[in-house]
Amino acid sequence: MVEGNVGGEDNFRTSTSLPDPYGRGFSRNEDSLVRTKTTWQSQDSKRLFYGKIARNPVILFVRTLVGFGFAAAALLNVLFPHNASSAPPIVLIWTIPILIAILPQSLAIEYSWRSMKTRNSLREGGGFDDEKKHPMESQPGMDRIVEGLKDNRRHNMLGVFFTITAFTLLCSAAIIEKGSIAWNLSLLVAMTSGIALAFHTQFISHIMSQQGDRIPYLSFHAPTHHPTQINTILGDLIIAHLDPDSLLEWKKWNKLLAESIIPGNDLRQCLERLLYILHLQQQEEISPELSVTELCRFLKRDTIPHLLLNEDTTYNWRSLQRLISHARAWQPSAFRLLDRLQNDLLSGSPTILRAKWRMDVSLDPECDQGTGNLFIVLNNQTFSPRHVRVEVLCPGGEPELRTHRFELASCPPPRAAISLTDTSEDDGLDWIPRYLEKGVVLWIGVAWTNRFKGPANVQVILRDDDGVVLESIVVSTHVGVGESGLVKERKKKLELARKWGDSALPQISLN
Repeated sequence: MVEGNVGGEDNFRTSTSLPDPYGRGFSRNEDSLVRTKTTWQSQDSKRLFYGKIARNPVILFVRTLVGFGFAAAALLNVLFPHNASSAPPIVLIWTIPILIAILPQSLAIEYSWRSMKTRNSLREGGGFDDEKKHPMESQPGMDRIVEGLKDNRRHNMLGVFFTITAFTLLCSAAIIEKGSIAWNLSLLVAMTSGIALAFHTQFISHIMSQQGDRIPYLSFHAPTHHPTQINTILGDLIIAHLDPDSLLEWKKWNKLLAESIIPGNDLRQCLERLLYILHLQQQEEISPELSVTELCRFLKRDTIPHLLLNEDTTYNWRSLQRLISHARAWQPSAFRLLDRLQNDLLSGSPTILRAKWRMDVSLDPECDQGTGNLFIVLNNQTFSPRHVRVEVLCPGGEPELRTHRFELASCPPPRAAISLTDTSEDDGLDWIPRYLEKGVVLWIGVAWTNRFKGPANVQVILRDDDGVVLESIVVSTHVGVGESGLVKERKKKLELARKWGDSALPQISLN
């Protein structure tokens, strides 16, 4: 009897258990970060899927064609009112083209916005692998990214408005008395909306091309903060052009690189050499097989597949080459210095073999909106460190004179011209990172007054402690007040850089 009562009491307790008063989502067994991450992964996959469709040139062409089609249909109705179509055929004819014109772009932009908000909340909650909380909204440059995504939504809603307005008025004209004022007004507004849609599509084509990016914020970010003196050209330039989220991924990849380096090698030199090898391979100056051979001189061979040849990681062989091309599109002057240094070392130029100092200067040929980027590379080719100062004279600029003082480490040059790759002795892949590390690279922003327009000169003077002029170089540029051809060329190069990053990884045997 006792046992039966106990069993009955247990059954009673089980059958009368009350539901959770807090509802689903407050259970201790559920992790909110896990759910948020699952939501973000779903949103991001849809962002990539619809983004690739939206940026397809065929879809953009159809959207433009729909705009002109609305205008043509309205015009034909005005010219031939007796042959005007009724509402049902119009609906059937335009439904599919309208869906093609509206849906992919709208879904791509909407999921980009949602993915950004969810990803930022994950960063702030420590929901990624590092489990650290990062206040993304307060990071420099994040406000520009948010505003860029908002602008995309506004532009897309304007295009949707033009589409729906033209379609609705065409259908309205089919049921309104032909020849009436309302009928003519409907067709006139439909025609105007159709033409506006066609031109608006061309206007926002660069916005559509940003969709579906594997590195989602890179195309929205612009380098506004950078150090005046950078340690290396490739490494520091890439960091300066990374958005806040990509910078976190970059630091994570750098930790993986540090674990992959053969003991005894310096991390900063290895990073610069790795990037330089990938840069040369991208320029097709060396083959992928030779690149791996050079990488194995300072990287553990078994770590290369996960470090550089993994499709699932943010940064791999192709995405790193994309970052290099991305930085080159923004700052071509810096890469001109890198190319000239390589040519001087390989050719045995007198500025390398015979001079005590090497100073190279590069400035953008066009400076849009009265601003430009001046790059200066200095090397002390003597056998002892020296104190020097650099004066930058910019007539009509703001300011007109700037002076930088520093100590230049000793960097004795090679005795003769060197080869780009050589297994028996130091080659260009050894000397170029060494020159950049022991030298000084200055990145100086130059600007002119709002009223200044036309050709301008900038003079760079190198002096020693006693004020003796060691070298002087004058570079020329053209100052403009609006968007120059350089900006348009940059947009093309940024798109090419993205296409390069989306290409397949090289098939390389590591045996």
